[in-house]
Amino acid sequence: MKSTILLACLFSMPLMTAAQSLTECIAFAKQHSLRIKAADLQQQRAQRNEGSYFELDKTELTLSQDPTSGGSPDNALTLSQNIDFPTVYTNRRMLLKAATAVETARTRLTENELVKEVSEVYTGLLLHRHEAELYKRNDSILAEFVRTAKIRFANGETNRLEVMNAEQLYAENQLRLQSALNDVQAQSDMLQAIMNADFAVTPTDHYIPSSLQGEDLPGQGYAYAITPQGELLNAERHLAERELRLTRQGYMPSFNVGMRHQCVIPGLNPYDVDRSRFDGGNWMGFEFGVAFPLFFGSQKARTAVARFDVEVANARLEEEANRAEVGYRAAYAKMVNAFNSCQQWMNHSVPNAQEIRRLSLVEYQAGEITYVEHIQNLNAALETELSAAQAMDELNKAIININFITGK
Repeated sequence: MKSTILLACLFSMPLMTAAQSLTECIAFAKQHSLRIKAADLQQQRAQRNEGSYFELDKTELTLSQDPTSGGSPDNALTLSQNIDFPTVYTNRRMLLKAATAVETARTRLTENELVKEVSEVYTGLLLHRHEAELYKRNDSILAEFVRTAKIRFANGETNRLEVMNAEQLYAENQLRLQSALNDVQAQSDMLQAIMNADFAVTPTDHYIPSSLQGEDLPGQGYAYAITPQGELLNAERHLAERELRLTRQGYMPSFNVGMRHQCVIPGLNPYDVDRSRFDGGNWMGFEFGVAFPLFFGSQKARTAVARFDVEVANARLEEEANRAEVGYRAAYAKMVNAFNSCQQWMNHSVPNAQEIRRLSLVEYQAGEITYVEHIQNLNAALETELSAAQAMDELNKAIININFITGK
């Protein structure tokens, strides 16, 4: 019984909330998002891997014994090491740096995608909150409509049908209000999950601005090379070029260096011969060798494949640049159209709808219009305000998309 009461108390605890602007939400998401954390770890991993460019083969330690001789190079401890041509290490280092540049560009692209996602969900939350406010205001107006209809019916000024229609309209608005509130909660939960926050966000930005000017739009200007998408593809092309340079190093020779130290095991004498050590010193000499490829068939194939990779990377970059340019122009035109439409709604349609609602209420109460006309006026005013809210949402999405494309 106690555990049941405890669980009930836990579920009834109010969720922490924090009032934040869109800028604050984006900053919080960048600091706490697990997606950004994973991208940063990948970048740190690539940076740490740069230290592995100077990698030598394992050092060989060889013990050789000739039971027929004594102090000679045949009875020695040999230390040998294989070394690649010096340019191999240089090109390997540049390849690893190029791989780090790819991860850095990928991290920036991940941040850009996160900013877009947070912005879309945040503005969606503003939209649903604004819709809920419209339904709440309409709820008060319809409640007054129901009250007036009941008074008119009691005074014998109208019939029961007017009261029933008013009550029906009020009930429908209640359902739409509850649906809008559910959308607000769902959008808030989504924003909290994206930000990886332990609190619900209460937006501080206004959904409908006090004024809407063309200066508020992003400026026109686009360069694909400095966008996160362009930087990533360019870094991948540079990585392919570095891989080609490293592959070409397969034509270069490698070296082997060895040193011998006298090591005669006295007990190893199966032929009973003189196996005395050389008294002049223990250094038994050195060896130096060069290994070079004699057959180039496989090396040529690997080089050709690496060259194809470079050509593919160049083709991908050129194709995406052309496609992005077309996409940017289309997105910018869509934003301008959304702005013009939004201006029409906000500057003309919404003020007219508010005036229609006010006049309709006054004239209905004065008996100058019928309840049918009053209902039509109320519905038209509400639908106009909802359409204006959708127009603002389209403008917000268009601006967010432009900022995503340009990497701002």
